[in-house]
Amino acid sequence: MNIRGAIFDLDGTLTDSMYIWQKAPVDLVRRYGGDPPEDLARDLKEMGRREASEYMVARFSLPCTPEQVMDGVNDLVTDEYRDKVPMKPGADVLLERLAALGVPCGIATASEAFQARSAMERLGLWPHFRFAVSCVQYGGKTRPDIYLEAARRLGTAPAETVVFEDALHAARTAHEAGFRVCGVWAVS
Repeated sequence: MNIRGAIFDLDGTLTDSMYIWQKAPVDLVRRYGGDPPEDLARDLKEMGRREASEYMVARFSLPCTPEQVMDGVNDLVTDEYRDKVPMKPGADVLLERLAALGVPCGIATASEAFQARSAMERLGLWPHFRFAVSCVQYGGKTRPDIYLEAARRLGTAPAETVVFEDALHAARTAHEAGFRVCGVWAVS
C-alpha cells in the first residue's frame, strides 16, 4: 500500500472529545429555556452546524437565531479544546510513525480549524500537521469536499491518501470519494 498523505478527523480520532458534542447542544438549549432530551446529539450527528442550529431553534422554539446558537455552541466548546480535551491514546505514536515515514498529515474536522489547532498545540501534536480545515468552510462530511480540499493541500490523490475517521457516515463519504479509510473506535 503506497500512502503519500494522511487526513485525520479530530473528535473521537485524535482527541477524546466526543463528550463535548454530547453535552454542548443540551446545555445550550437549556440556556435558552428549552427542554432537550439527553440524547439530542444523536439527532444532530450528521447535520452541519447551520442545519443543527436551525433544527434546535425550530424544535425547541428557542427565543434566538440559529447564528446565536452556533455562536453559543462555539463558545462552549472552544474552552474545552484549549484547556481540557485529552489526546486519544496512541495518537502521538501514530503521528510520530507517519512523520518518520515522511507522510504529511492534515486535519479535516467538523469543529473549527482554530479549535483543532489549539487542542493540537496544547497536546504537543501540532508540529505533525500542515493544516486544519473545517466543515464550517467546506460543508458536512456527508459530502467529500473537505477531504478533497485536504488532499489538495497535501498534494496527494485520494487513492494515495488515508483518512482516519470515527464516524461511519464520514468514513463512507471518504471511501466513496476514492480515499483509503481507517476506522477509529470512538470510545476509549
